[in-house]
Amino acid sequence: MEMKKLKVATARMAGYTGVLGPVRFTDGVSDEYLPRHIRDRMAASMEFLEVDAQGNEQPAGAQHRLITESAERAPQLAPLTRQTDAEKAAEIAAAAVIAAKVPVLETRASLEEIAQKSGIKGLREIGKKWAVKHRSIPTLIEMILDAQEKAVAARAKTEAPAVVEPVVETPVVDEKADDSSIVPAVEAEAERLAAANAAEAEAFRQEQDAIKAAAATGDLAAAISTENPQE
Repeated sequence: MEMKKLKVATARMAGYTGVLGPVRFTDGVSDEYLPRHIRDRMAASMEFLEVDAQGNEQPAGAQHRLITESAERAPQLAPLTRQTDAEKAAEIAAAAVIAAKVPVLETRASLEEIAQKSGIKGLREIGKKWAVKHRSIPTLIEMILDAQEKAVAARAKTEAPAVVEPVVETPVVDEKADDSSIVPAVEAEAERLAAANAAEAEAFRQEQDAIKAAAATGDLAAAISTENPQE
């Protein structure tokens, strides 16, 4: 631990000679080099400067030391720059690939370029992503392209919205209401019943008139004989 002297920084006590706490001062400077914990404790009660062996001065106290050390240790951050449109598009594309969990699709040209640079070994690394392998470069390229095409088709099929067939309701047809052939028969039966009722009512009226006429003459036998015999 580096030892330093303390120098009184308070203007009204500048050049002080005497004892402050456990430390003796002469002309405002401690007679001895002091450890850090004593310097910090003294600086907590009044203002001091720390003086090293080379005569360099700095404010004493834990608070000043922490500020200085944090400034020295803090990383120097580069100034922020605005993201370009190309960088933004690349970031969105990369996020989409990661979210989809699908390997990056290669074109025939890119596969041929990989084959020229890395040979069959480079193509086999691509083939592992699609679970295909072969010893021939042209065949392996075709297998990778075919696997990519199938994966894209399968994914498009699963993501396509389901087509809901419209439900066509068959109207309930009231056959009795729509069957016009029944109407004439119903009307004819109604007319027959009405005529029968009218004839029966007329016969009953005539019978009652005859009974009344016979009763008026006092001929009870004639009145009784006017009733129609029961069939």
